[in-house]
Amino acid sequence: MSSLEPVPDELKHIQPFIQRGQEVARADPIVSYFCKYYAAQLSIAKQGTSPATQSYLLNLLDTLETEKAQLQGSESMSDDTTACAHCTQFALRIFAKADTEDREGKASKATARNFIVSSQFMQVVAAFGELDDGIKEKMRYAKWRAAEILKAMREGREVVPPSGEADVEVQGGVMGWPSPPQGQSPQIQQ
Repeated sequence: MSSLEPVPDELKHIQPFIQRGQEVARADPIVSYFCKYYAAQLSIAKQGTSPATQSYLLNLLDTLETEKAQLQGSESMSDDTTACAHCTQFALRIFAKADTEDREGKASKATARNFIVSSQFMQVVAAFGELDDGIKEKMRYAKWRAAEILKAMREGREVVPPSGEADVEVQGGVMGWPSPPQGQSPQIQQ
C-alpha cells in the first residue's frame, strides 16, 4: 500500500489502522487488508468533503479492490465469519504476548506498545459488526495496562505485574481477563 499518499488531516483518526495494515502487509496480508478496509469504513462514515480526503479515499478503495482480488483464493477470505475469526485470533495473539510479558514481570515500552497495537487490531474486528463484550473488555484492559506501564516508566517506578492469573486461550473464547479498576480510563502519553 505504499501507493497511498499521507493520510489527510481530516482523516487522522484512521492513521493507526492504515499504519497497522502497512506493518503486517507481508506477515499477514489478510489482516492488513481488513485494517485498511476498516479505515475505509471509518472514512466513509466521516463523510469528508475536502478534495484531499476524497482523493485519499478513492485511492484507498482502489487499493482494497486490488488486494481483495489478490487474496480471493485464501480460505480466510471465504466468508465474513472466517475472516473475522482470523483477524480476532491475530489480535488475541498479540494481546496474549503482551499479557504474558507483563505477568512475568518483564513489562517494557515494547509490552505497552503491544497492548496498544493489540487493542487497535481488536478494533478492526468491528469491520465485521458489533464487537462482543469479551473483545471490548480486552481492548479496555489493553489500553489501561499500556497507560499504567508507561506511567510507571515515566515516573521511574517499577512496573508492578497485574495480580492473578489470566486464562490465556487464544483459540477459544474470552475468559478470565481482568478489568481495569472502575473509574480509571486509559490516558496514554508517549
